[in-house]
Amino acid sequence: MDLGKRAKVCWVGATLLSFSQPAIAEEWWKDSFAAVGSSPCDNNDSIVTFTDKTVDMWEVGCALEKVQKINRLDAVILDMTCTDGESSSKRRELLLKLEDNKILRYPQNEVLQRCSDLKGPPGTRP
Repeated sequence: MDLGKRAKVCWVGATLLSFSQPAIAEEWWKDSFAAVGSSPCDNNDSIVTFTDKTVDMWEVGCALEKVQKINRLDAVILDMTCTDGESSSKRRELLLKLEDNKILRYPQNEVLQRCSDLKGPPGTRP
């Protein structure tokens, strides 16, 4: 293979890797979660929904200002401004991916499980 073709193959490979790597790292925390051991996500006040622009909780909504990925860990730091309808405050949270699709939310020191993984009592699911 001549030098021109090698350079083209390397450039295409590097481009594909640069696009695919961050997408994988970002997606694990974007979902709806509830406290481990709580009831299913219907009518559950521990639900937290993370998107690329917002964090929505029971009676509190937050606008994400900055998302920092932590190298070599499945973790992100979220800087946000939150409001409960009466007041607003700046917050910073760490989300760390745990085993079994769970996440640790700090400083709350709360383990959350995906709503899709929570199951209701027998007979309540269609």
